Amino acid sequence: MLQKRTIGQGIGGRTFGKLGKRAAARIDAGIDGGLATTGHSAQCRIDNVSRDGCCLHLSGAGAESPPRLGADVLVRIERVEALGRIAWSRSGRCGVKFAEPLAPAALKRLRWMVANTDKHERNVASSATAMWR
Repeated sequence: MLQKRTIGQGIGGRTFGKLGKRAAARIDAGIDGGLATTGHSAQCRIDNVSRDGCCLHLSGAGAESPPRLGADVLVRIERVEALGRIAWSRSGRCGVKFAEPLAPAALKRLRWMVANTDKHERNVASSATAMWR
């Protein structure tokens, strides 16, 4: 009898196609975010994100002194926040493995932000101005 498989689930621990060896598909994001560790925070660019983790391009002081391998971190992308751990770090970039998978609603929000960059930027600007009224 054939086993029912979900999208992204491989055979014998392997995945195929665009996923490669990853357990979940990634969203090519290219959006701004933040990274915080104990006593340190930095702005970053979210290169890609999945339900299980993300790849960050660090800037400024974050790139000069990136978080150490295994450090616990908080990744913030707009209103989406996720706790995780640094899985790898090199050349001003790092990978974060989330402690818990992102909720489907959070992934939907991130997909919308990427697909509707202009609308998203207008929303952010109008929200910021509304706070000062």
